[in-house]
Amino acid sequence: MKSLQNKTKLLILLSLVAGLSLQCEKKEEKDNTPLLALAALTTSSGDCTVTAPPRASINTWQNVVTANGTATISKIGSVPVVGHQTAALKLTAKIATTVALSGNAFVIVYQSATCPLATSTRTGFTPTSLTDSNSEFTNSYTVSGTGTITFTVAGDYHIFFYAIPSRGQAASVTYTVAGL
Repeated sequence: MKSLQNKTKLLILLSLVAGLSLQCEKKEEKDNTPLLALAALTTSSGDCTVTAPPRASINTWQNVVTANGTATISKIGSVPVVGHQTAALKLTAKIATTVALSGNAFVIVYQSATCPLATSTRTGFTPTSLTDSNSEFTNSYTVSGTGTITFTVAGDYHIFFYAIPSRGQAASVTYTVAGL
């Protein structure tokens, strides 16, 4: 009798397990990795494409900070693969507006009100204590310590900072804007 009860219990238990496993649907999860990779390549948290030749026409997406008073701008962008850092300031300068800089990075100026920033310039401002680094980037300077940009032509400008960490540079630059 006990043997029959044990066999009945076993049969009921196996029936329950089989019934539950047949009712469970096997849901396959799709691999979204290719879609996520495509989204990462075609979108960015930044909204400003910057071209800084001749280094293979470097393009980076950039969040732009509106320059105002005294502050420190830090790395807010990067160049994929090589790990270089970028940052950018935007300002509407009057004649004699000055931007005092303190840091260690390449400085590239674009006379443009909107993005993308395609062509840098060496006109419309006078650099002081900035080193010519035109051989690194077209129309670029380097700030190593302190330097100043004094605008001689009123207009909309973007000041782009490009840093190569292996050279001891960082896109962390303190700036003071006067005369806006």
